[in-house]
Amino acid sequence: MALLLSLILCGTGQMYNGEVSKGIMMMVLCFLLWFVLLGWVVHIWSIVDAVVVAERLNRQQR
Repeated sequence: MALLLSLILCGTGQMYNGEVSKGIMMMVLCFLLWFVLLGWVVHIWSIVDAVVVAERLNRQQR
């Protein structure tokens, strides 16, 4: 779910994982960097981070 949310809108996967401040920071950073054509870097970082954190959270709940 975190992966899908991050694909749709940068930072929402982090918010779904409970890291709201990190998600807001990624969303703002991605938005600002799109003006200099570097927003894709933050967007990919957001997607990868959301998946890694979601997997770690799932392992901790077991």
